[in-house]
Amino acid sequence: MFDRILPIGAAVRAGAMLVVMSALLAAVQPATAQVTTPPRGSPLRAAILDGVRPMVEAEVGRPVEFVVQQMRVLGEWAFVLLTPQRPGGGPIPYVYTRYQAAVDEGFFDNQVSALLRNTPSGWLVYEYDLGATDVPWVEWGQSYPVPPEIFPGY
Repeated sequence: MFDRILPIGAAVRAGAMLVVMSALLAAVQPATAQVTTPPRGSPLRAAILDGVRPMVEAEVGRPVEFVVQQMRVLGEWAFVLLTPQRPGGGPIPYVYTRYQAAVDEGFFDNQVSALLRNTPSGWLVYEYDLGATDVPWVEWGQSYPVPPEIFPGY
């Protein structure tokens, strides 16, 4: 008679142990990371924009400020879609840039798209495009270990 009770008690204890272990594992699992957009004026937003700025200024001259269309941050990665302009909202004159022919032909979109990674030296631009009329970031996720959620339309 006791032989029958002992296996049932052991099964109950094992079941209870399984429930406790499952609860502990669920509590220890990392939360799913979410894409965020740093608020205006935040140091993170400024650092990301300052990471992109030198590349744009090298192509169109200084100074440049941005209208942020999208800024998506996930962990150490950031994706930005920006409209460059002169301070105060003035347009960028592309007349003396390599983009002028594309502007004249209507094959230029006045937007910057960039993929950046936070490194010990700051935000490093991994991919960058100015003026694309398509979505250049579609292939960027295949080149780097970046979470796909970072890109628009995911």
